[in-house]
Amino acid sequence: MEASPAQVIQYFNGEKQNLIPLFQRPYSWRLPNWKTLWDDVLVQYDADDKSAHFMGTIVSVPARSVPVGVSKYLIIDGQQRLTTVSILLAALRDTLDKNSSDRIQEVYLTNRFRDPEDTLKFVPTQIDRDRYRAMILDRTIPDDQSLMSEAYSYFRNQLLRGTDPNGDAIDCAKVLSTVERALQVVMINLGDDDDPYLIFESLNFKGEPLTQADLVRNYILMRFRHSMSIGGEQERIYTKYWAPMEMRLADNITEFLRHYAMKGGDNVYQRGIYAATKALLKGMSEPADVEAELVRMTNFSVIYASLLDPSLEQTPSIRKRLANLRSLDVGTSYPLLLRLFEARHSDIISVDDLERCLGLVESFVVRRAVSVVPTRICPQLGDSQAGS
Repeated sequence: MEASPAQVIQYFNGEKQNLIPLFQRPYSWRLPNWKTLWDDVLVQYDADDKSAHFMGTIVSVPARSVPVGVSKYLIIDGQQRLTTVSILLAALRDTLDKNSSDRIQEVYLTNRFRDPEDTLKFVPTQIDRDRYRAMILDRTIPDDQSLMSEAYSYFRNQLLRGTDPNGDAIDCAKVLSTVERALQVVMINLGDDDDPYLIFESLNFKGEPLTQADLVRNYILMRFRHSMSIGGEQERIYTKYWAPMEMRLADNITEFLRHYAMKGGDNVYQRGIYAATKALLKGMSEPADVEAELVRMTNFSVIYASLLDPSLEQTPSIRKRLANLRSLDVGTSYPLLLRLFEARHSDIISVDDLERCLGLVESFVVRRAVSVVPTRICPQLGDSQAGS
């Protein structure tokens, strides 16, 4: 591990590509963060050449990629700062004269005369990638109310309509010079033997806590860390399995992961989802075994979606039973229901058997409610004792 002070512009200078791994969150800085960066730039706006503003640390590790194209680095910590600086550079590019605009585009934002996958100097995580590519390569700002688009609009507005510390109109060329000269970080470069995920996990204890679903996704993706570059194995796993589950379940994915971990009979609390999933996958030494488990998880997510939205169930009698259970709001029965639906799909039980089982669960829940039986007496279906 090597650490040294550096100007942040060095991450955009030279033929290189900084990649945000898939286990990182999407871009999440908002107005208070953008304003802080802008204010920091203005503090240095009229300062002498020896003055500088320290932005924090940037942690990177060389990416394992094929020995062609530009050098690639994974940004383990500091992605929000680098993303925001690159958006500010894009706003400057679209505000300055043609010569300055071309210099920003060709020196800081892109690698000239490179294959398409190597063109961008900075590559956000998967969710933000197309939006950022349009901003940098097509010079179009998506009108999608995304944080990236809003950040661009904020900086563009400051450049065109803002005032400097003396109350005069902003000199955009001076802003560019300030960014190039005065914004500094501590550059920490990890070695090939350092584990980027473990470092990422420890670094993020100091910031906004990761959700249990974030931790599970990150751990799964890092089981495929031998290929983390664009188009690699990690991206394939994310695109084929995790992204569809996130799209299918949306905000319910955390609870799905808890119920998935509970289907074997263990009681898993909200804060223990990551630990339970990690324990499940830890004994799988081969990536193929982890992928096989992901196939099962994906299949169960389809079942879970029908528990949340019974209209997705194709069999009318089962759909009616699920609608009844949904109206009773008995989510703590879901681990059992997952097992029952798995048994149906495996032809262990018939559709009629499944309908009868769902009827028994419904009857039990209604009887318990009518009898005012405390849930702690039946922890298998108890709301408070199961960590709901």
